[in-house]
Amino acid sequence: MEALVRREGTRGARWRLDHLGRPAPEAAERSDAARNRRRIVEAARRLFAERGACAVSMEEIAREAGIGKGTLYRRFPHKGVLCEALLDEPTRQLQEETMRDLADPGSGPLEKLDRFLSRLARFTEENLDLLYGGHEPLSGEARVAYYSHPAHQWRRWTVLGLLRAAVREGALGEELDVEYLSEALLAPLGVDLYYHQRRVQGMSAERIAAGLRSLVPGRGGGLAERERRV
Repeated sequence: MEALVRREGTRGARWRLDHLGRPAPEAAERSDAARNRRRIVEAARRLFAERGACAVSMEEIAREAGIGKGTLYRRFPHKGVLCEALLDEPTRQLQEETMRDLADPGSGPLEKLDRFLSRLARFTEENLDLLYGGHEPLSGEARVAYYSHPAHQWRRWTVLGLLRAAVREGALGEELDVEYLSEALLAPLGVDLYYHQRRVQGMSAERIAAGLRSLVPGRGGGLAERERRV
């Protein structure tokens, strides 16, 4: 993810957030290294679009890009990292849309939460092959570590902040465990479950999104409708 706001660091270095939300300096890149990176990313984009991320091997990507496997693995140790790189642009768009919406003074926290959950479901649907392909190589601690990644934590803090605001405004009860609920609301968008529901069970994206939003306590006729009644 590219940071929405860049800042000047010490010695004039610029800083940004990478696709996982981690601060990273913008170091100068050698022209040949930049060229190889572009060739790898574009080759992966073409192959993934044709056959899906899970069906494409790293060796095929190297061959399509016209580079050696050693060069590929130095830049992208496994396919998951390459999928994350391809998710950078759509993730940045998701962040920007969310930040604009959170700044909207004309709607309350539950209405914004409704839209944010819908936006996350749409993001998952549109990028499912990359998300699933990026998760596929992970196992053990690396798979569980997803929940500590800044990318996930940004989503959780967004949901948590809106839930807390709804409690303050009286739209949700103070007895609600918002810390737990912030994770529980994101759980249905976990890539393994979402992939299973869409590709194995055949649920529609609209059904999953509606079910996700219905998990907010006291939803009644809808988050936005409940908020208008409060």
